[in-house]
Amino acid sequence: LDMGHARALLSLDKAQQITTAHEIAGKKLSVREAEKLVAKNSGGGRQAPLLRVKKDKSRDVVRLEEELSDLLTAQVEIHVKRRTKRGEQGEVSIQFGSLDELNGLIDKLRGGAQPA
Repeated sequence: LDMGHARALLSLDKAQQITTAHEIAGKKLSVREAEKLVAKNSGGGRQAPLLRVKKDKSRDVVRLEEELSDLLTAQVEIHVKRRTKRGEQGEVSIQFGSLDELNGLIDKLRGGAQPA
C-alpha cells in the first residue's frame, strides 16, 4: 500500500482499516478504487453518486481529482458541465463522512488558519 491508499483508510475504524487494507492489497487496487471501496464500506453499503467515473473524463481532470483527493484526504469529483466562449464551467464535489471530517476539510481549505 502507498500513501494514497493509507489516506483513504483513515476514515475507517481500526478493525475496518485492517480488513480493508488486506482487501486492497489482495486485489491490488488503485488508489481511486481503494477510495471507492472505503466509501462503500463506510457509507453503510450506499455508494455516493459522486463515485461514478465518467469514461469521457480527460486524463487532466482525473489527475486533478487524484491530486485534490491526496491534498484533502477526501474523495473529490470534478464535473465539467458545459463549454462557453470563456472556457469550460463545472463544479468540484468533496465527500465527507462526518461533521468532524467537514471541519477538517474547511481547515485545510483555509490553509490551516482558524477563523478569527
